[in-house]
Amino acid sequence: MLKELQDSPVSEARVQAMLKEIVRRAVAGMIARQESGSVTEIPESYLGRIDKETGRIRDAQRARDWSVASTFAGEIARQNGLGPEAVESPAVARQVLSLLRRLNDLSARVERDFDDPLDVGRDLLIDHGLNPTREAMKPPMLLSEAIEKACEEAPHDVEIKIRVIGKVALAYFGDVPVASIVLEQSFEFLFQVWMLPKRWGKGHGRNRHEKIGKDLCPLQEIRDADARDAQLLEEILNLDTLSVPDKRRRLVVELIPRLTDGYLFVQRDMLNRIFRAALGRKRVGRDVDDEDRLVPSHAQLKNRLRAWHKSQKTPCKLPKRVSRPKRRMSWSLEHVSRLLRSPIYVGTSSPKQRSRKATARNRIIIRDAIYWVPLIMITMGVRPEEILQAAVPDVVRRDGILCLFVGEEEDAVLKNEQSRRVLPIPEILLELGFREWVVAKRKFGETWLFPEIQPDKSHGRRSQIFGDRLRNLLKTLKLHDTREDIYAMRRTLSSKLLSRGIDTGTRQRILGHLEGTTIDRHYSDHGLLELKDLLDSVDYGIEVGRDRRFDFPIIVGNRTAMQTALDVEVALTDRREISAVQLRDSETDEIVFEAAISGRKAPAEYTWNDCEALEEKDVAARIVSLGRQYSLTMPASEEATAALEHLLILVDDKPFYAPATKPSVDKETEEIENPSVVDAKPIVDNPDSRPVDLEAGDLVVCALPSRRAEPTKSTARPGIVVNTRTMAGRKFLDIAWGGPIETAGPAPHELAIAQAVEMAEAKLDIPTRFNLRRRFLVPEEDTARLHHRLGRISKSAENRLREGLLYAGDVSPEPVAEPTRKQRPLVVERRRSRSVRPPNSR
Repeated sequence: MLKELQDSPVSEARVQAMLKEIVRRAVAGMIARQESGSVTEIPESYLGRIDKETGRIRDAQRARDWSVASTFAGEIARQNGLGPEAVESPAVARQVLSLLRRLNDLSARVERDFDDPLDVGRDLLIDHGLNPTREAMKPPMLLSEAIEKACEEAPHDVEIKIRVIGKVALAYFGDVPVASIVLEQSFEFLFQVWMLPKRWGKGHGRNRHEKIGKDLCPLQEIRDADARDAQLLEEILNLDTLSVPDKRRRLVVELIPRLTDGYLFVQRDMLNRIFRAALGRKRVGRDVDDEDRLVPSHAQLKNRLRAWHKSQKTPCKLPKRVSRPKRRMSWSLEHVSRLLRSPIYVGTSSPKQRSRKATARNRIIIRDAIYWVPLIMITMGVRPEEILQAAVPDVVRRDGILCLFVGEEEDAVLKNEQSRRVLPIPEILLELGFREWVVAKRKFGETWLFPEIQPDKSHGRRSQIFGDRLRNLLKTLKLHDTREDIYAMRRTLSSKLLSRGIDTGTRQRILGHLEGTTIDRHYSDHGLLELKDLLDSVDYGIEVGRDRRFDFPIIVGNRTAMQTALDVEVALTDRREISAVQLRDSETDEIVFEAAISGRKAPAEYTWNDCEALEEKDVAARIVSLGRQYSLTMPASEEATAALEHLLILVDDKPFYAPATKPSVDKETEEIENPSVVDAKPIVDNPDSRPVDLEAGDLVVCALPSRRAEPTKSTARPGIVVNTRTMAGRKFLDIAWGGPIETAGPAPHELAIAQAVEMAEAKLDIPTRFNLRRRFLVPEEDTARLHHRLGRISKSAENRLREGLLYAGDVSPEPVAEPTRKQRPLVVERRRSRSVRPPNSR
């Protein structure tokens, strides 16, 4: 019997919760009988029934008939998660029957002597964790009641989360008393939440056409996902043609993604709110000891998560469960450029199918949420929900600047209080007619900027409906990217501001993130002019013009050079080294380059296994070369991307000129105080190959004076001809000296050549910037300083050059042909003073 007690699978905590409820109900029944106005059963009959019941229990104990326990306590046991088999087990039934006899004795004494049940049953109540008070005798709050109470006490956005976790909790626990749930049950429940598919509950089938749909059981969705993943895992493990890294890659891609660890902690907090609504802070609070908790603390859950992650690995460390958390990346300039050149902005031939390209006779541009919201997100950094719920009166003029109030209404759905802010409208939106569009809305008496996007009935949000519409349209236009999704558009602005050296606090205030003080939070209410200058400094290359078919400005072009995107696929060996690589055109699926690594065999099922084998260095060099002409989309697997990036280090991709070191503040001061000095002759590779007939926009390799105080030789760098001048019959070139682009990005007075197409036209090997404030005047026939001609900048770069010259201001180029006069050293001579004798001294 002792061994049976030790090996009993029944949870002791659940048994104690059941016994506690038996005592509470019995004592509450005694109190109710004493306080009732009329007696439904005479005392003699009541006492006789108690004696008869006690005798039956005693006989069952003597006969070891444990099935009697489920007859008396079956309903309470079921509410506490115990089935009939658990109650009828000797270890549990013995406690139940013994307790029932004690309660019958107490009930008989109360009936005969009319004693207070709370007084005479004090020891029994305390033994089972109940206070001898009337308050403790109240029925425990059921889980459904606790969910409703927690929702009443929570804000609207938290209420939605509570109802979500409450639905899963009711499916798992049932509508049981919250007090009957113990810590281990909470751990088991949170594990089930952790195993939920990421898109659980989405297959209900309800839409604008079908209102009824079907109710989905979260637990059944987990079982279905587990079965599918188990089948997939077995199939992949049996593939002998795949290496272990490739098996891991396939599993990461093909397994059903589950909820992330971060989301689990959010759901844990929502469950804690439900328990706290039912039991109070004394039972569910931060100061409760770990052994007395009903909901695990963050530290306890974190420790348990480590064990869960280990359990979801095969013996060869392959994953049985994946979460695939979103790693949003800011949109690249090429991605933004492709969006701005799509039918959404250039024009479509069908108002219902926006992905269709416009024709010569039929061109429609619809300025609605699909048109404006992406532009506002990338230029102002607002969230989709923030702009979709904006009203027409939210657009105001303050301090002479057109502004947008974000979250002005009290009932606005905001992520946090810091999201309530004022943002100036960038100039590019005003050039596109945003003010006139809002004025037209006001004239027609409309309330919302985007009335076509209505809140959904389940969450009261607009961003979900809008996101689905725009996402489907982007997929049709082949512009959808899982890492550069809709919600990552506003991160593009943050990245651009970061590249311009804007501090983190300012960027957070623009984006509406959490930030320190109230003064910081209201920064955007003041200094709107400075804030507008920051937003206007971000250039996406949008060109605005007019078309006689439209009565509003339209986007006529984009200065960002377009590049064809190539999808990169690689095969890995067991040592996680690349064995084969393939680059395909993302639109036509045409193979641009494929190769296998010599000495490494790619898996048999890969189609490029029979292609030409090349050395590692040759493959890396070809990929680097293609990377200058195309936009490479790296593999989705981080492991494959890391292996590819490691392969590329084999290429000695040095620039043909020496990069200049970044000057310090002290050196900058010294350069201003000391003029440039040239003492040494520059090194010229081939004096006969000097360029001729250079014009503005041409690039040339030149050796111009160094700013170092004691140069040994001039540094050969590319320069751009800004202008040409004729003086005294000689032609002079106004040249701006170039250098590599640094991490901080180019300044407004610098011309950057960074796109692969522009670099190829200019014949530059690496991204280069030209400082339009540091210019030199060089004679065209100066073979010592002008080496050879490169290429020429593109038309869009010429436009940027003109803008950069405006920022640079009136700059006088420094002549390099004039000899620099050496400064005479300062010599202090001390001469003897002349003495004069008085006349009478002789």
